[in-house]
Amino acid sequence: MKKLSALIVVVVSWFFVSGMGDLGGSAPAGKVPAPEKNFNVRILDREGVQTSLSQFSHEGKVFLTGKRGDALVTIPFEKVSQVQFEPVEGDDVRARVSIRGAEAVEIRVEKKARLYGKADFGTFQIEAKDVRSLSFLP
Repeated sequence: MKKLSALIVVVVSWFFVSGMGDLGGSAPAGKVPAPEKNFNVRILDREGVQTSLSQFSHEGKVFLTGKRGDALVTIPFEKVSQVQFEPVEGDDVRARVSIRGAEAVEIRVEKKARLYGKADFGTFQIEAKDVRSLSFLP
């Protein structure tokens, strides 16, 4: 009886686990996270393709997160005018963040961090490692 109960638990658990699919942070195709505030950007990817986006977010949030030295920092989009991304270094990509009315800040962003938005033609997702620059539009 104990063996049968254990087998049932294993089978039921397998059904739950196998039905979970990809639990990574990406949004399903055709959907992007709805950020709490609308930011418009112009994004340039590593292939030189430029796209204008609304509803822009970094992992669904309206701030940029990264490492500055050993510290974890968040920079609200309201303060950002432009971001220049360097080539990938290990698990990170260096980003030079131009702050409105202040000096630029250099941070390291996870290369797999997803940036989302809505373009005139549909939804948009890209990993930080594939971005060359971002310009925040008024």
